[in-house]
Amino acid sequence: MQDTNTTIIIFAAVIMLVVLLIVLLVLARLLGKGQKQTQMKLERFKMRFNKTVAASSEATRSIRLNQQQSGLAATLAGLLPRREQIQKRLAKAGMETELSRYALVCGAIAIGAIIFFLIADFAPLMALALGVIIGVGLPHVFVGKRIASRMERFTKQFPEAIDLIVRGLKSGLPVNECIANVGVELSAPTGIEFQKITDAMRLGKQLEEALWETADRLDTPDFKFFVISLVVQRETGGNLGETLGNLSSILRQRQSMKLKIRAMSSEAKASAWIVGVLPFIMLAMIMLINYDYGIILFTHPKAIMAGIGALIWMSLGLIVMAKMIKFEV
Repeated sequence: MQDTNTTIIIFAAVIMLVVLLIVLLVLARLLGKGQKQTQMKLERFKMRFNKTVAASSEATRSIRLNQQQSGLAATLAGLLPRREQIQKRLAKAGMETELSRYALVCGAIAIGAIIFFLIADFAPLMALALGVIIGVGLPHVFVGKRIASRMERFTKQFPEAIDLIVRGLKSGLPVNECIANVGVELSAPTGIEFQKITDAMRLGKQLEEALWETADRLDTPDFKFFVISLVVQRETGGNLGETLGNLSSILRQRQSMKLKIRAMSSEAKASAWIVGVLPFIMLAMIMLINYDYGIILFTHPKAIMAGIGALIWMSLGLIVMAKMIKFEV
């Protein structure tokens, strides 16, 4: 009877977990609808002016991802979901890491976490679940931090890069030479990205194709605005220097607005961090003070179910708070 009750409790916890995850994904999709609409408009504009770039870049990525590999790393890479998206994130973070090596790191972290939780007397199922979550989550968070840091530096440097292009255009240099000068004059990551554009053009690619490939890799609105300005000017004509000068002023105003929003939302972010971290701090204190009492949360079926439910609801609240304090500028 006891085993039957335990099985029923675990089964109910799994069903509740699945239902709440579905609700969480639907809510996150609805809250991020505005940003996705902006992204879709930019993609439609891109396809309007260059329909072949997307197909060629997709084919190149598919060939690269489907290269024949062997060994444990290749097997783990095949188990990763959304491999193309992971490869795109690695490129956006500026990490020249192969997908197989990334999968190997995830597997090593997961195995280490599972062994640690088993030594700490966690339930085997709980240890396995936590190990997989940590093995996949930690590299994902690390890459996300690298992306955020790199994109922040790129956004700060990008108006200066546009100013360099404008000065070059006013002095009579062609656009290709101006872009090459940005790659030489500016430091990473902006200089590296413009150097990649120059290298692509030297290998025979058209300027628009090289620009859209970089826009796909960076996936930032600022650079897409820059690419659209260049494409429209090449299609319709006009004063490119004046257009890019206005774009530089707009991007600086956007940066100023983002800083104001960050200052105004700092209190809400601090509250979210406190609410999110405090339960784990209290759990760690309980484990240090009375280990036998705290370990019940990870060994008893009813306690595991209650812990999973509390964790899901807390995560839902944190996501809602994060979406409320995140503004699209």
